[in-house]
Parts: sequence; C-alpha cells; structure tokens
Amino acid sequence: MLDNSDEQFGIIIQARSGATRLPNKVLLPFFNGKCILEILIENLLKKFDEKNIILATTTNISDQKIKGIGELYDINIYCGNEENVLERFIDSATFYNKELIIRICADNPFLDINSIRELLNNYESGLDYISYRVALNLPAIKSHLGIFAELTTLNTLTKIIALTSEKIYREHVTNYIYSNENYFSIKWMDVKECLWNRDDIRLTVDTQEDFNLMQKLYCELVNSNIRMNPKNILQFIDMHPHYLSEMKNNIFRNKK
Repeated sequence: MLDNSDEQFGIIIQARSGATRLPNKVLLPFFNGKCILEILIENLLKKFDEKNIILATTTNISDQKIKGIGELYDINIYCGNEENVLERFIDSATFYNKELIIRICADNPFLDINSIRELLNNYESGLDYISYRVALNLPAIKSHLGIFAELTTLNTLTKIIALTSEKIYREHVTNYIYSNENYFSIKWMDVKECLWNRDDIRLTVDTQEDFNLMQKLYCELVNSNIRMNPKNILQFIDMHPHYLSEMKNNIFRNKK
C-alpha cells in the first residue's frame, strides 16, 4: 500500500485559463477571496505531501497566473501543450518521475479528497486504470458529479499516444481507455448507494451559471458548518430542492 508521502504517485491537476464557455473559471474569486484552484490545492495539501502534487498548466502566456498559484503553494509545476492534454500529462509525469497518475480537473470545487486515497489503496500491479462508476457503464469522469478523481499510469498514457492521433483522445486524457476496455486492465469501483444513478446532480463548473450555483452552495455549506463529503453534500442538496432544480437546468444547457 502506498502512503501519502510515497514519491511513486503524482496527483496531476489539469488547469488552464482558456476555457471556451467560462474563461478563467479556475481563477475567479470563489470563496473568501480564493479561487477554485487555490481551494483545491489547499484541500490536497491537508492529505498529501506537496511533492506528490503537480499543477499541469500550459505554456500560454495567459496561464502565468495559474503557474503563480502553484509557486505560491510550493507544489510541482509543469507547463506544457495547451491543446494536447494527453501529451501534457505524459510530459508532466515523466518530468517528475511519477509512474502512477491521479488525474483531477481544476474546475471541481467539491472534489472528494478521501476518494484519492481509496484509488491508491485499490491499485494493483498491472492495472491500467481505476475509476468510480456512478451508474452501469458510466465512469464518474463522464458524469456531472465533479466529485471523483481517476487513476492511471504513465505507461498506459504512453500506449494511448502511440495507438491514436484522434483529437478527442488528445484532449480527453483517459477517454481512449474506457472507450476501448478490451485493450486495458480496468478496475471499476462503484460509488456509494446514495450517489448511484444520481444524474440530477451537477457539481462541476463549465459555465457562469455553474459557477454562480457552486459558489452559492459552497458558501452555504461552510456557513452551516457542514463537513464537505459526498454524503453530506448530497443530503443538503436533497433538503434544498431549489439547488436540484437549478442543477437540472444547467445539465440540460450543457448537453452535447
């Protein structure tokens, strides 16, 4: 079992300012003057050593502020390809000599940090990928939840970049794995019953509407002294139907 200071794994935070629907979404003031990226890093540092955290941003001049946040918290930083995110992950992990990769996105303010430890505890040699499922045949990364990370390996990502040059698989780092399950060794972990099939919950930030709603929810949870874990968050949302209503509207707006 890997402990929280083991240098073999890297928690790679995918972050850039050039989001199409809401530019600078990870840098906008979110709570007490801090942005989502700062809150995420602070939560990670409560559980993991700074040498295990890598902020993977881009070489674009507009991402210098993101780099500056990484420097402020004294975590590892890698600036790579803006469009080819798969390459950015491979280069980040290679530069910092990390074979196991925990992938997280910087637009998930409610990320369950404890779930990262569960992923690491479930890793076995030879596995290519470990992820949570939120419904049958639905990886958490493809849902609106925004709560869970995913685990893969540098070797697996290197295989993918050799197997395909399709743009979708360069932009979405792990998509090729769960789209081609027969080629990889995958372990699925089902989420707790309270989260199973909850396709009405959206806790990720893509648009201004998402940002406003998540900011309001985060504020209310903190002010109510509610410990932020998936079960508590879900119970609070279910007790306040206006959140569910707005989330459903945002899910409908973001259908692809």
